[in-house]
Parts: sequence; structure tokens; C-alpha cells
Amino acid sequence: MRTRYLQKLNELKDRIDFIEARLTLKEEFLSNRVLRKAIYKEFQECVEIVFDLVSMIARDEGFFSEDDYTNLERIKEKIGIDEKTTSSLKKAKGLRNVLVHEYDGIIDELAFDSMKNFLPAIKKFHEGVLEWIKKK
Repeated sequence: MRTRYLQKLNELKDRIDFIEARLTLKEEFLSNRVLRKAIYKEFQECVEIVFDLVSMIARDEGFFSEDDYTNLERIKEKIGIDEKTTSSLKKAKGLRNVLVHEYDGIIDELAFDSMKNFLPAIKKFHEGVLEWIKKK
């Protein structure tokens, strides 16, 4: 069990670091399509890893696995994240869906700002899962 969690957490940390290192200058992000697409892909995968972990924790805590949002609500206290972080993770999932499916197109400037705003919640989630694993 522990090995799979640590593998997922390492993948998540790698994506967080990639995004943070490149999501610095909005002008460069907006003008460089290759960079923009790379960051979008890393962000999508980042959110997918978060919700994979949510599902895994819910299962291991004995909760019947439901939808991602319900599972997140059920485990938030177990991993020590607050309502603000939980809300940001849910919104990050929504942005992930927009990026994947391109609903009504993507507004790159808004996506840039949103990703920057969601990264602290993803980092808190990462830290919370690490602490949860230490207690197990």
C-alpha cells in the first residue's frame, strides 16, 4: 500500500515542480503555445493524481467509493485539509475538465491565473497525504 502512495506522491510533486518552475511569466505563457500546452498537460495530470489519491484513501479508510467530490469531502479531515483547500481542489478538477474537453474554448489568461491559485491547495493536499501515510 505505502509504495503505491509514495509513487503517486512523487509523480504529483514532480508535476507541481514542473508547473511552478514554468508558470512565472504570464507573457511568456500566453505567447508560447508549446509551453502553454505542456503546462496544461502537466496540470491535468496533477489533478488526476490528486483524485486518484482521494479515491485510494477513501477506499483504505473504509468508505464506499463514490464520485470524486464526495470522496474528497469524506477524507478531508483524515488528511488534515480545510474547507478552503477542499474547495480549491474541486475547482481545480473543473479547470482540468475544461482543459481536457475545451468546453467553449480556453481563456489562456484565466487558466494561467487559476492554475497559479490552485497550486497551493494541491501542495497542501500533497503534504496532508504524506502526514496521513506516516500515521498509518
